[in-house]
Amino acid sequence: MGTPVKIISVGGGWVVNHRHLYALRNSGLFRILGVLSNDSHRAEATARRHGIRHFGTEIDFSIDWQSEAEAVMIGTVPHAHHSMIRAALQEGKHVLTEKPMTVDPTHGREMVELAREKNCVLAVVHNFQFSRAAQAFRRDLADGRMGALKAAYGVQLCNHARKIPAWCDDLPLGLFYDEAPHFYYTLRWIGGGEIQLLNATVWKTHERRNTPRLVTAEYRSPEGTPLFLHINFESSITEWHVTVVGEKATVDIDIWRDIYVRFPNDGVHSAKDIVRTSMAGALQHFWGVFTGGLRHITHRHLYGNEEVVRRFYRAIHGEDSLAGMSAAEGLRVVEMQHELIQKARYYD
Repeated sequence: MGTPVKIISVGGGWVVNHRHLYALRNSGLFRILGVLSNDSHRAEATARRHGIRHFGTEIDFSIDWQSEAEAVMIGTVPHAHHSMIRAALQEGKHVLTEKPMTVDPTHGREMVELAREKNCVLAVVHNFQFSRAAQAFRRDLADGRMGALKAAYGVQLCNHARKIPAWCDDLPLGLFYDEAPHFYYTLRWIGGGEIQLLNATVWKTHERRNTPRLVTAEYRSPEGTPLFLHINFESSITEWHVTVVGEKATVDIDIWRDIYVRFPNDGVHSAKDIVRTSMAGALQHFWGVFTGGLRHITHRHLYGNEEVVRRFYRAIHGEDSLAGMSAAEGLRVVEMQHELIQKARYYD
């Protein structure tokens, strides 16, 4: 480990307080100079909670403690990403921003080019592909335990009683735009790159909000593997899963709980096969709940954010470490969201 990178954290909401700052601090790779939020009370509360000396309400690199920064981590609402990324890159600061990178593909392309011009790293928090569950899947895939991939399903059930920020409904298709990036970068990783949209439907809500009832889409990987996306924003429960069907096994990545379950091929589906599948699933799930709980109470249940900041640090030091979370990948995710919005069939 080299000299810690001096960084400013922007935002005072949940993801900053529960993910970003713990990941930065736990890594030992960054020195957090201060925190910024447009709400002065949030900025101060965040700084005090994490033992950070400086706090403020806006980016201003003429201020002494901000002028020292080598990098900025952005965890604000998506609408603000473009202006903040631009401000940091213009001053030669490396940037790690929350997803989605922008709410406008044109702005995304502008940011990719600006980072190139300024010779700065621009990366996106595409974290779930680096979670414990996702890493377990990577190992199984590499070791041949999956066999040939047959299909992948990204499924989200969302109870709208969740504490969903009001600003989400101002995004294109509301909450879909804020949360679907996780599915897009994950399905692109599983599918092996540039996946092709085949069909998409959007079922509009009957309420006065922009978030729809349902979004479904069908994609095809470069090798012809079918990939499916289904999001229900009017569910009675909240669940979030990526299920991958292979020739030798089927696995479930429980994104919310960061639990990985592998089900072996159950052959003729006899009583013995059913018992084996049930026992394997139950034991793996409850072991994941137990170990995840321990990580949660020690602030180490970070859903891949720790790997994201490590890769960002390595990229700052010249390594090619941003696969799946580069500016180009962030832009592609934004473009794919807009492609669905433009090409989907809409139903009332």
